[in-house]
Amino acid sequence: MDLNGKALVVLDLETAKSADDCRHCGHPIDHHDMAFRYCGASPLDGDATRFEAIGWDNKPALGLSIGCYYDYRDSRMHWFDVHTLETTVRHFVVTQPLLVSFNGIAFDFPLMRRLLQREAERLIAEEHARILAVNMGELCDTFKIHCAQSYDLLDQIWHQDPEDRFQKDNSLDAISQASGLGAKLSHGAQAPRDWRAGHYAQVLNYCQDDVLKTKALFEMVCAGQPILRGNGLPITLPIPAALCQER
Repeated sequence: MDLNGKALVVLDLETAKSADDCRHCGHPIDHHDMAFRYCGASPLDGDATRFEAIGWDNKPALGLSIGCYYDYRDSRMHWFDVHTLETTVRHFVVTQPLLVSFNGIAFDFPLMRRLLQREAERLIAEEHARILAVNMGELCDTFKIHCAQSYDLLDQIWHQDPEDRFQKDNSLDAISQASGLGAKLSHGAQAPRDWRAGHYAQVLNYCQDDVLKTKALFEMVCAGQPILRGNGLPITLPIPAALCQER
């Protein structure tokens, strides 16, 4: 199946902080007092705060360092950050591509929406910006509907094998290696720390590589080929309904 020129976008993003970082100071646990896990202060200090991980569910606190997507319509990589997030989401809503991801339904897309919603909440407090806040809220609602129609490779695997949802065999790294695409360049917990350390090119390369791996797996699916999970067992995912109608 020739996908070139079709309204398809393969997307991935990296967070500004790791889920294992502290929700109070933003640093990993090894940056805290080793005995009491306090944030850079003695427990005798009344202002000392104990380490508490951000967690994966607190998406606004994770933030966004960089996002990347490949668009089959122009065969190019595109980049976005917190400053261009609204423009990117609005572009998707207007042009209506099929969004392709690996765990986008559970993570990437909700994170993008929550960051926009947080900005809308900030604007509500400004009298002159309330119309902008309402428009941004409506954009988030429309984007949520569009994301529900996306094609998430991991979500498709989970639907076929719900009992083994959280096995390491289902990770992008494990599937990519088993399917002959090589190992991931890094991992999601390390990328925020590399970004904070100023290793921007390293994170950009990592994000782009994840997009390319997801793209390659998606093209295998569209060709009717099985992909291999980390345990070496093949799984054949359904071709997106929108593409089947065009065949």
